[in-house]
Amino acid sequence: MPKITFVEERRLDTRIAFSLFFVTAVVYGSTMCRTIYTGDDGDFETAMFTLGICHPTGYPLFTLLGKLFLTLLAPVFAEPAVRINFLTVLFGAGAVGFFYRFLAVTVRSRAVAAMMSLVLAFAPTLWQQSLSCEVYSLTCLFLSTILWHTARLLKGENTLLPLVLTYGFALTNNLTLALFLPAFLIVVLWRVGAKALFRPALILAFLAPLAFYAYLPLAANYSPSPHKWGNPNTLLRVYDHVRGSQYSSLMFSKPIAQWPTRIAEYARHYLLPEFGWHFIVFLPLGLWQCWKRQRPLLWVTLWIFWIDVIYAINYDIADVYVYFIPSYVMGALWIGMGVAWATQIGVERAWGLAHADTATRSRQSKLLAVVALAIPLVQMSLHLAPTDKSGNFLEADYARNILKSAPPNAVIFTTSSLTFTLWYEKWVCHNRPDVVAINIDLFLGSIGNNERWNYDQVRSQWATLPSPNGLTARELGNGRYVQRIVRIALSENRPVLFIPDSRSDHLAFDNIAPKNDMFKPFTRLPWGIADRLYEPGTEPSDTELYNTNAALWPQLSFRGVYTGWANNDILQVHIPFRYFYANKALGQLAEKTGHLAEARTYYQDALKLFADPALDKSLARLSPP
Repeated sequence: MPKITFVEERRLDTRIAFSLFFVTAVVYGSTMCRTIYTGDDGDFETAMFTLGICHPTGYPLFTLLGKLFLTLLAPVFAEPAVRINFLTVLFGAGAVGFFYRFLAVTVRSRAVAAMMSLVLAFAPTLWQQSLSCEVYSLTCLFLSTILWHTARLLKGENTLLPLVLTYGFALTNNLTLALFLPAFLIVVLWRVGAKALFRPALILAFLAPLAFYAYLPLAANYSPSPHKWGNPNTLLRVYDHVRGSQYSSLMFSKPIAQWPTRIAEYARHYLLPEFGWHFIVFLPLGLWQCWKRQRPLLWVTLWIFWIDVIYAINYDIADVYVYFIPSYVMGALWIGMGVAWATQIGVERAWGLAHADTATRSRQSKLLAVVALAIPLVQMSLHLAPTDKSGNFLEADYARNILKSAPPNAVIFTTSSLTFTLWYEKWVCHNRPDVVAINIDLFLGSIGNNERWNYDQVRSQWATLPSPNGLTARELGNGRYVQRIVRIALSENRPVLFIPDSRSDHLAFDNIAPKNDMFKPFTRLPWGIADRLYEPGTEPSDTELYNTNAALWPQLSFRGVYTGWANNDILQVHIPFRYFYANKALGQLAEKTGHLAEARTYYQDALKLFADPALDKSLARLSPP
């Protein structure tokens, strides 16, 4: 066969990349969330829809792209959250396409490059992060593109301008990519020299995209949005917001002595499940091949891998696994290089022993390519069930159930990211604009840090909210201010609901009193899946309370609650806890008021979620002889 030209190779790689993009987009689109998901989704989507400001580091590019997609896809998807979910699907699929372009430059076999691109696509983390409103699929798209330009630069192509420009845009999405900049800078300096790199045009190309951060003070000062996290209306506040000062106490919070243990945990609990032993065994071979053949690229990828791992193992948050995505990209590269080398050596030796002729080798090469592309199907089947979000309505129904049961003008105290979903429902979907949601941590934390942005946000919805002026840190920390707010609300005939996070409402965060302790002066009674607060002596009778809940409960939606969805998801596990305790409380109320059949039903539903010996005894006591 005649050797194809360089131009033909690039055209072939482009077609393969688009094919991988299409396949990945179809799979991701089929499994993406069909409504709002949990975590930061509500925060992002509210900022996008209203042109407001989301949590640090601000994510201006992501916010503005989201606003564009909300507008463009309005005729296609009715619910705003689904439009943004589709945007992240495209980012994730694009990351896979550009990762192939990178591998095609660095790995000897196109079949292996395509295979490993799909292996990365159907590994759980990138797949999961491409199905709802999160920034990490766009981060992976930028990283893959930067690596592709870098690999071509190392091969002698003039890709310096697109590399620098892409890096500038990448830093407007996720500043963790700044941690990788020294490695790229050193390699580029080695390849082209300081004189070529520090040209005015390249410096401008790098700095110009950073102008997107001007969106933050512009939105803070001029946008009518009700959601302006941190209110970065001055240069100092912009600086604090962009550098994520709010989360500084969570970063590098682990002593160095713990690093070996935490790195071992990363290898065992994160990297290994991401690819499986059947791929991980090729990783050392790939490192060796990278050392032999592409040493400058090895230094870049090693830097990315280890800086990412060290940063993430020292970041004390529940969903830290998403920060490991850059390390997985490096792992997929090394595995691909190891597989390509091992396959080449093994196949050539087999052909030599069999004395295979050229025609036989050509046929078998095509067959091996088909087999290589079929391997990711196994990867996809292994991770499909726990990753698929197409039937996950848990967070959306959770928030909407609370709003359905909330009386007019209710004040809702929360302790989790449910607050963000309530913002989305109120300001994006215009559902229950009369309700005021207060996240206790954000509210007291912003006041304690002398920012007051969240206080101002709440006060814009509730004009008579009592001021925190003159309060001491002790008065903020012991819950007295929250108690004062509750009493003001009740005196104004504003019903007060509390949605405890049953995993952690007994703990103290940021020197704030435990959430349950804050409400000890009040009577807490079941109200749908929430607790309603009353001044002692003003509570309804048990019969009135039961009748109210019996009328509320049939109006609620329970899609996925009793079928195990949240048990697979660390970000949603608090939701079945809340349904468990609500069922348990309503069962006890039904039993107390003589509605024994209904009590059995509530107890049985609670036991579908979590085992409870006390409930087993209650159910046995109520069962017919």
